[in-house]
Amino acid sequence: MYYKSKKYNIIYLIFILILVAATFLYISYRSYILSPISKKNKQIIFRVERGESRKTVINKMYKNKIIKNKFFANLYAKNKKIGKDLKQGVYILNTSMSPSQILDKVLNGKTDKDPGIVYVTIPEGFTVKEIAERLNKEGLINDIDSFINECQNGAFNYEFLKSIPKDRNSRLEGYLFPDTYEFEKGLSNHDIIDKMLLRFNDIYESVVVPQMKGQNYSVDDIIIMASIVEEEAKIDSERPMISKVFYNRIKKNMKLQSCATVQYALGTHKTTLYYKDLKIESPYNTYKYLGLPKGPICNPGKKSIEAALNPADVDYIYFVSKGDGSHYFTNDYNEFLKYKKMLKKTKN
Repeated sequence: MYYKSKKYNIIYLIFILILVAATFLYISYRSYILSPISKKNKQIIFRVERGESRKTVINKMYKNKIIKNKFFANLYAKNKKIGKDLKQGVYILNTSMSPSQILDKVLNGKTDKDPGIVYVTIPEGFTVKEIAERLNKEGLINDIDSFINECQNGAFNYEFLKSIPKDRNSRLEGYLFPDTYEFEKGLSNHDIIDKMLLRFNDIYESVVVPQMKGQNYSVDDIIIMASIVEEEAKIDSERPMISKVFYNRIKKNMKLQSCATVQYALGTHKTTLYYKDLKIESPYNTYKYLGLPKGPICNPGKKSIEAALNPADVDYIYFVSKGDGSHYFTNDYNEFLKYKKMLKKTKN
């Protein structure tokens, strides 16, 4: 009986110790997570980079002495279920904030505007000229012509640029990758361009190079095709089919007859193209000349590049816009004419 009582006493003591330890841990956790990280009032600029995970961000905070307890920080984030989709950007923090306030702000993506940083979104399909105009509007460049001149004549050391013909009117057309960029104010034209080329290089190395084996086209040809797809397609699922239509036309020795290439040759986007527009003398006019145009007609996004690399397995050689962003596809010319006639009636 004595031994049995002693055993229960030990179990009870262990239980009390666990309870005390858990209570102490909980009080420590609450005290830490809700108390200011410092009595001082000092601003901290914290950056979350593209692709960083919750664990990486918390480790970075710990390394920079913004938080002092990684275990409690991770525990708080997991309990609150925050930080699964982190937002790249600048976060202005303060040492008077508690770890919970800091984690809530950063892990919930409540970014701030850094006065020395300008965020610019370059949409898929923008030309070099349109990019220059956007950058000028955002106050990043002072002169559109000087930016375009740097695109044409600046020295940039990238593998994918080596095969571009020197007589191309817009040397970097197709290679300034569309994305949201973080630019520091005061950057030179060269540095801005180089940052966009570096982003294209990411796509080149991760998407283009691994899929070039067995291709009948050069990297430049792929980007030219991707730029046409970017301008012609409005729905992602149709990009590989539109890509294949043009490849099929090349194979059959037919002209591409892409209105988008004519728009580029004209140097302006027109709501309606007339027959006289289709006769414009330009190596970009695919109504007049066989094969791909002389160069890309815009800067394509990743999905259009993938479509140019992996066209759909279809035999279509015609497509007609339905007017809602989607298209009719066919390999029969009479059916193509029927669709065009049907569309014309719908518009009228």
